[in-house]
Amino acid sequence: MLEGVMNAPAILKELLQALKDLYEKGETHIIYINKLPMTEQDRELLLDTLGKGNVRIHIDSHTQPVEYWETGVYGIWVGVIYDRERKPTLETVEVTFFPELAKSQREDIEESIRVLEERVNYIFEKLSEKAED
Repeated sequence: MLEGVMNAPAILKELLQALKDLYEKGETHIIYINKLPMTEQDRELLLDTLGKGNVRIHIDSHTQPVEYWETGVYGIWVGVIYDRERKPTLETVEVTFFPELAKSQREDIEESIRVLEERVNYIFEKLSEKAED
């Protein structure tokens, strides 16, 4: 089972400490796993140890699609960022309550305020026109 394993045990220990820090201090932590020297056995051990959770997030962007899934360890998420051809460009293991990239971004909310305001105003204009008839 552990033949060919190099870095997974150290990464798991780092994740354990990061999970404690998240719980005790609210600190988040990211490990860029595709930037580390890892064997296929490391990857298997890491993902098998963390397991699969119940939450999956897909962000369907034309330029940079992103997929997250919560592991079987609450507070630890695996993220994959893809390029336009859907090839993975970045793989992360994140210790956080919710992945930062999956949150609504401030500039997106600003745009949403404008859009919703237009829609609400349109409804009230139509209601006002109807009341005048």
